[in-house]
Amino acid sequence: MMTYNTILTSQAERVFSITLNRPTELNPLSREVLDELAAALEAVKNDSAVSVIIIKANGKAFSTGYDLREEHWITSQYPGNFEGSVNIEQDRRDVHLIVDYWMKIWRYPKPIIAQVQGDCLSGAGELLAVCDLAIVSEWARFGHPAACDLGIPPSIMFWPMLIGYRKTKELLYTSRLIDAQEAARIGLINEVVTHEELEARVATIAAHIARVPLDNIAVLKDVSNTWFENMGMESSIRRGADLDAVYHQFDSFRDFFKTLKNHGVKAAFKKRKELYG
Repeated sequence: MMTYNTILTSQAERVFSITLNRPTELNPLSREVLDELAAALEAVKNDSAVSVIIIKANGKAFSTGYDLREEHWITSQYPGNFEGSVNIEQDRRDVHLIVDYWMKIWRYPKPIIAQVQGDCLSGAGELLAVCDLAIVSEWARFGHPAACDLGIPPSIMFWPMLIGYRKTKELLYTSRLIDAQEAARIGLINEVVTHEELEARVATIAAHIARVPLDNIAVLKDVSNTWFENMGMESSIRRGADLDAVYHQFDSFRDFFKTLKNHGVKAAFKKRKELYG
């Protein structure tokens, strides 16, 4: 097994597990996290001894989304360093690279199960979306609290095709979080179990899937994905990337990062709460 700084990996039988491992920071998605996640997936992509991937996390949160601090920011322009707006064309190119990243995982040939034990918010919803199955703890929560001021993850977490357009609009317009039971009811995730049962339940499902021959699994995944791709899923996501770059020109985006740069993350979140509830 390779050694990583932000994730842990392990293998049991034909199941390979990747664990986000920045628990004290609530597992935000930094460039290093994304690079290491991609490297771990690539390392077992053609390994015939691995049939199923589990992505999970240590600590109380699965992930709170993209890391907002300058040293961990995932695009080439840090908004807090600009008096005005970031360069929109460069930003657009950067956001499309994020789309490239998630689409590569979406098309990964082996099934990926998200094991979600806590909050899965904003950009982490993109990681959830590109997983094939999602089994979650009763303690899990989902949503995009940054919709009111920072923009949209370009895929909109696949919400339109997973939960429909009315629920997508509701969650984007209100920026509210939903609990695990509501997430299951609207089709965002597959199953809710007690927090104590989560590890065992995911292991059972993964072991069951791993009994299917690898070539068979790859075809089953490909045919399922093809339905959504033929509906224009990727072109919609690309449009989302363009609109995210537009959103990044708005005052709310600049003001958030100005507050964060000058006063810290807690102050930026406090101001958001005061402005938008």
